[in-house]
Amino acid sequence: MKLLGTIVNGRVELDTPTDLPEGTRVVSLKAEEFEDQEVYEYPHPMAPYDREKEIALLRERIAERDAGVPGLSVDEAFAAVDAMLDDWAVARKRT
Repeated sequence: MKLLGTIVNGRVELDTPTDLPEGTRVVSLKAEEFEDQEVYEYPHPMAPYDREKEIALLRERIAERDAGVPGLSVDEAFAAVDAMLDDWAVARKRT
């Protein structure tokens, strides 16, 4: 979740209201520092969860299956997950 705001009298005033519970701890960065952060696109495991994109992806996969498009074998699926985890581990070491 990304919330934008402005410092007013030493405190962060958010641009929009939030429904975060009272007492929730947050981290704030100067906008310039945040803009330098790497942004991950869905479905990368580090990307923010997007329910609508997840549902669209699942519907697409179901339609492909129903149309007879062959899926991955179990071995292929595990190899793909291993490759994604390896990429993720390399990216984490850089930070």
